[in-house]
Amino acid sequence: MIRSRGLLYHYRHWHRYQEILSVLIRNGFSFVVERLDLPGLPLHRRLKKAVAPGKDELANLPQRVARVLGELGPTFIKLGQLLSTRADLLPAEYLQELSKLQDHVPPLSSEEVEKLIVEEFGRPINEIFAGFEPQALASASIGQVHRATLPDGQAVVVKIRRPGVARMIRVDLEILEDIAKIVEHRTRVGRIYNIAGMVAEFRNTLLEELDFTLEGRNAEILKKNMQEDPHVYIPKVFWDYTTERVLVLEYVKGRKITNRKELLDAGFDPRFIAQTLVDSIIKQIYIDGFFHSDPHPGNLAILPGNKIVFLDFGQVGHLDEELREKAADLVLALARHDIDGVLRGILRIGMANKQPDLSGLRRDISRLERKYYGMPLSEIQVGVSIQELMEVAWRHQIQAPSDFVMAVKALVTLEGTIRELAPDISLVEIAEPFARRVILHRYDPRRLLHIIRQNLAQTASGFAHLPALAEEVIEKMRSGRFVISVENRELPFAVNQLRRGIHQLALSMILSSLLIAGAILVSSNPSSFFVRFHLSEIIFGAALLTSLLLMITILLRN
Repeated sequence: MIRSRGLLYHYRHWHRYQEILSVLIRNGFSFVVERLDLPGLPLHRRLKKAVAPGKDELANLPQRVARVLGELGPTFIKLGQLLSTRADLLPAEYLQELSKLQDHVPPLSSEEVEKLIVEEFGRPINEIFAGFEPQALASASIGQVHRATLPDGQAVVVKIRRPGVARMIRVDLEILEDIAKIVEHRTRVGRIYNIAGMVAEFRNTLLEELDFTLEGRNAEILKKNMQEDPHVYIPKVFWDYTTERVLVLEYVKGRKITNRKELLDAGFDPRFIAQTLVDSIIKQIYIDGFFHSDPHPGNLAILPGNKIVFLDFGQVGHLDEELREKAADLVLALARHDIDGVLRGILRIGMANKQPDLSGLRRDISRLERKYYGMPLSEIQVGVSIQELMEVAWRHQIQAPSDFVMAVKALVTLEGTIRELAPDISLVEIAEPFARRVILHRYDPRRLLHIIRQNLAQTASGFAHLPALAEEVIEKMRSGRFVISVENRELPFAVNQLRRGIHQLALSMILSSLLIAGAILVSSNPSSFFVRFHLSEIIFGAALLTSLLLMITILLRN
C-alpha cells in the first residue's frame, strides 16, 4: 500500500496527487476520493465517513470519466484509450465515451526541437540533416513528427519524443500502481479483476511506447513478415539516426484513406484496398502472431497500384501459438453458430477467478447467438461480436488476457476502416480460412514430430537427474532438514486482525478496571472531586480520557 512508501516518495509525488484530486473533485468524484482515502486528502476529509454518491454525482458518469482522463494528461488518456477496448471490464456506454479520447496537443517550438536534437546527437541539426522542416506534420502527447532530408538526399520523417514526458509518465504510472493496490485492498471489484495486474501490463506497454528504438524494431518485424505481399509496404528504419528519443523512418508520399468516392475519382480500387488490408491484418494476427493493433485511417496510406502503407508502429500486439489456436477455435465456432464451441473457446481463452455458472454462461451465449442467427456473413462484424462475447464473459467474472483484447481491438478498428471502403466485405468469411490454416498447422506431422522430440528430450533429462534428486531428498530426511511448507495467503491478515482485537480487548479490560477502581475511590471521598488532585481523581480522569480515545479509534477503524 501507499503508506509503506518512504517520505521521499510522498514528497516527489505530492504535487501530482494534488492535481489528480483537484480534477476528480472538480468533476464530481469526491465520493471516490473519500471512499478510497487517497493520499493528499485533507485530515478533516479523512475523518469524515465517506457517503454514497448522490443522483447528481451519478449523472452522466461515462462522459465525466472520459473528461477526467482527458484533463489528467497523456498517461490517463492512454489508459482511457486502452479501457475503451475492454468490453470484458466496462459497459458499452463507457467504451463509447472513452473511444472519443483524443491525443492531440500543440507542437513544440522549432527552438525546443533543435535543442532536443543537439542533446541527443551532440551536433547542430544542420550537421545531421540536409534539410529539416520546423513545422510538425503531426503532434501528440508523447511525440511529434517532422519531415527532413538526409545528407544523401533521402526523404525521411523524424519522430521526436517530447522533453520531460518520460518522467511525467513514470510518476503517473507509480501513482496508478498505488491507486490500483488501494482499489484491490478496499473494493471487491478490484480483487476480482486483478486491477494491479492490469496496471502493471499497462505500465509495460506505455514504457515500451516511450522507447523509439522498440518502435523501429516493430517496423522491421512487420516489414520482414509482410515482405512476400506485393500490395503491402512498410517504411525503412534508418538506424544511424535512431535513438530512444528520436526515430527516423523513410518518408513515403501516399494518399490518405478518406472515403470511397474520392478514392474512385483518384483511380484507386476501394474494394481491392479493403480486401488487401483485411488479408494483411488477419495474417498478422492468426499466422504471424505479431500485428499492427491500431489500423485506423490515420495510420495508413495508399500508393499507386493500390498498395497499402502502414504507419506508426508504437502500438503492436503479440499472440503466441497457443493463444492463436484458441482464437482460431473461437472464430470457427462463431462462424458455425456452435454454442458449445463458443463456450469452450471463452473458457479456454479467459481467466476465471472462481468456477463460473456454466449453465448461465451457456444461456447468455445462446441469447447472443440468436441475435446473429440467419444473418448473412457479410453483415456480421466479427470484432463487435467478439466484444459482445467479452461482455458476456465479464458478467460471469471471466477476464480475457490483454494480448487477446489487443487483437480484438485491431479487428474492431479494422472493421471501422473498411466499412466506408467496401461495406459488403465480411471479416468472418476472410478470417475463417486463416483460422482453418491455424487448426491444420496444429496437426502438421512436422510440428507433431517436433513436439514429440522436445518432450522426449525433457523426459530423458528428467530421468537423468532423478537419482541425484532422490538422493538429495533422502539426505535431507536423514538430517532432519526436510521441510514441507504450507502457505495460506489469508492467514497473515487474519492473524493481524486477531492480534489487534486481543490488544484492544486487553486494553479495554485494564481501562475498565481503572475506571471502576477510580470511581470507588472517588465515591469514598466525594468532597475532594475536582477540588484537590488526589490519586483517585487522577486515575479516574486518565482512565476516562484513554477510554474515550480508544472508542474513537475503534469507531474510525470500523
